[in-house]
Amino acid sequence: MSFINRELFSGTPLRDTRRARLVRGTLRFASGTQIPIVIRNLSERGLGISCRTAPPQVGEAVVVTLPGSAELDGIVRWTQDTTCGIELTGLVDAEEIAAALQREQARLLEKSDWTVSTLHRIHAPRETGPRRRI
Repeated sequence: MSFINRELFSGTPLRDTRRARLVRGTLRFASGTQIPIVIRNLSERGLGISCRTAPPQVGEAVVVTLPGSAELDGIVRWTQDTTCGIELTGLVDAEEIAAALQREQARLLEKSDWTVSTLHRIHAPRETGPRRRI
């Protein structure tokens, strides 16, 4: 079987530059079912994702929601175990997603007043003389 090199005809690279990311999001199937996912890498036109359940079928239309981003429509292009690749119908700005994640993290840190209770602190005995540490 021979494959046609689409790069020769279009003049554009077949694959966009991928950026490694670990971002939580949701994937909505055409049936309306939503599952949590982790985006493992992304490019302008696609996503590589992992999920805990079986991924959608190749060719299935899906909607991906990322933090700080509108819903992204896509089509599943490949699957393997609990991972799959999604070709997006529009373009995604990886830098904007990174900035949105940083804003969300800053907001959560501002809002958080969580502290460690004294009940959960570890108190180590003070050393009273020369001791050999192992």
